Amino acid sequence: MKIMPTKTNTNKTAADAIAGKPAAKKPTRPGKKKDAHPKQEDLALRAYFLAEKRQKLGLPGDALADWIEAERQLAAESRPKRTPKKV
Repeated sequence: MKIMPTKTNTNKTAADAIAGKPAAKKPTRPGKKKDAHPKQEDLALRAYFLAEKRQKLGLPGDALADWIEAERQLAAESRPKRTPKKV
């Protein structure tokens, strides 16, 4: 039996690999779906820039307020945009 190098596919079971069956395809959805909850590093980066801007403008606030505002902004950006219905 000749063994050929192949790409690693995590969707294949060991039995399927031995039998030579193709891996199952993951279902795909049209369009780009954003996470409902932003990632920790996205929040941290947004909060950092908010704090930097706030301090530059001399506005009062603290890190917690910047974090909460970052969460609010990222949540608003991830919501689907509503378009008005034409009558």
